[in-house]
Amino acid sequence: MRKRALYRANVLILAFILCFSCLSMGAFANETAPGEDDVGTFKARVVELVNAERAKEGLAELLELETLTAAADLRAYESAQSFSHTRPNGQRCFTVFSEYSMKYKAAGENLAYGFKTPEAMIEAWMNSESHRANILDPDFTYIGIGYYVNENGRGYYSQLFYTPSDSV
Repeated sequence: MRKRALYRANVLILAFILCFSCLSMGAFANETAPGEDDVGTFKARVVELVNAERAKEGLAELLELETLTAAADLRAYESAQSFSHTRPNGQRCFTVFSEYSMKYKAAGENLAYGFKTPEAMIEAWMNSESHRANILDPDFTYIGIGYYVNENGRGYYSQLFYTPSDSV
């Protein structure tokens, strides 16, 4: 009798270990770079937080613009190569607008890297005078959020602000 109880206990423990191992492997299999849905959620949250800060100051909300988002993605990628408002090719950051056929009356850029959440990134930007000034600039009407993760897993982010010129 005692052997049978010990055998059952060992079988239960083995079954538990196997189940736990399968669950763990499934969890680790999902530890990859963010998917498109995660990136989209991150970007949407940044826009939401920016507009919340603008609302506190009585400013109009910024609208997303697909072309501006594409330009912002390029700037996020470039900032991983050279973290600067000067592009890796030596040109000013604002030359990205002409590459997307966007003529501007007002434009701005914020860059960041290494943040894990939109909330932490916006908090840091709001605590920086120049970044805060871009976020709260009443002359801007559109926003694009850029997102790039390098081979080491570090995130690079950009915000492009834009108001089209009257001649567009």
